[in-house]
Formats: sequence, C-alpha cells, structure tokens
Amino acid sequence: MINNKKINTNALAKNIFVNKLKEKGINYTKRGTNFIVNGKEINVRGCDINNKWAQKTGPGWNRLNPKRFDYLVCITFEIKFDNIKCFIFSKEDVEKFPNVVWKNTPELINIFINQTDDILKHIIECSKNNWEKILK
Repeated sequence: MINNKKINTNALAKNIFVNKLKEKGINYTKRGTNFIVNGKEINVRGCDINNKWAQKTGPGWNRLNPKRFDYLVCITFEIKFDNIKCFIFSKEDVEKFPNVVWKNTPELINIFINQTDDILKHIIECSKNNWEKILK
C-alpha cells in the first residue's frame, strides 16, 4: 500500500519493463495486454514480495497460459520499489512448470521462484535478468 492505495503489481511491472526497454534502446509495440519486441509476443507480470500470498509461497505468478505469449517477463519488487528482480522465461520454460488444477482450465500454470525441484531451480536461475532471450 502506498498512500493507502492498493498497488497494481502488473501495471507497475509493465512500467518497469518499458523503462528497461527504453534504457536498452529497444523498440516495442503493444498488442492487447502484451508487448511485441523483435517480433516476439511478451506477457509481463509483477509480484510485490511483501504481500501475504508471496510471503507464504515465495514470489510467484499464477494462472499463466503459455499459449498466449512467446516470452513471460516476471518482475518482483519490494513495497519500497527497491530490490527489483526480473525473470525472463520462454514459453518452453513456462511449460516445464506443473499445471494448476483449475476447474475447466487445465492448461494454466503457476510459477513460484522458491523451488525444490532441481530442473525448475535451474530454469529460474538461467532466467534471472536474462534479457538476451527477448532482445536477440
């Protein structure tokens, strides 16, 4: 909460993402809720790691549908907007995470940064600040 207003974590993440692209001199366009960078469709999600949900499970993003993007940029930040971390996952990376058992939507996936599975830990580590995935 800032000034008693709830933070829209996804809107903040999209601003961070756009600023990062501008820093790198990368052009982008918007398509619906996604961004197009170098012909790749990119979905951007945010997570405030101080919220109660993230404190229980670790930073994470839920109800992801990899059929709707080529890359997923996940951004974590603290309420003071410091300690920002970016994770860039390809569609193939996201598909390796377990499906969520949501009624009528079995294709949805959750990603949590705190993993015990070695393969998923490796994907997360290789995705951290790996902007080259979307910039090449």
